[in-house]
Amino acid sequence: MIPSCETLLAGLRFYARRHRLPARYDEPAIAAALGEAQSLEREEPAALFFACSLRSRAFCGTAGQLVPIIARAHARAIGVELGVEDLEMEILRARVLLGAVDFAEIRERFLRS
Repeated sequence: MIPSCETLLAGLRFYARRHRLPARYDEPAIAAALGEAQSLEREEPAALFFACSLRSRAFCGTAGQLVPIIARAHARAIGVELGVEDLEMEILRARVLLGAVDFAEIRERFLRS
């Protein structure tokens, strides 16, 4: 199940403290991303990755670091291990932002991992 906004934000803030990152986030945009991920596929890390990638600005400059972490943490929480490297996730995130890849393609890539 996709995490609640409060749970995700608490995790992001914890990570930010540990790694001395900015902990300012666009909470409404993150909530919208979680809602979209849930509407795409309830359990899939690909849905969370795609929806958060679309709203990269919500992470105030840390999306490149945080979006893969969010996807991996969600995958582990549901008992899945992602075989997609961080560099590939960054490329995929950029492609999502450019509109060069859709959810179906992200989902297919994550399923192959």
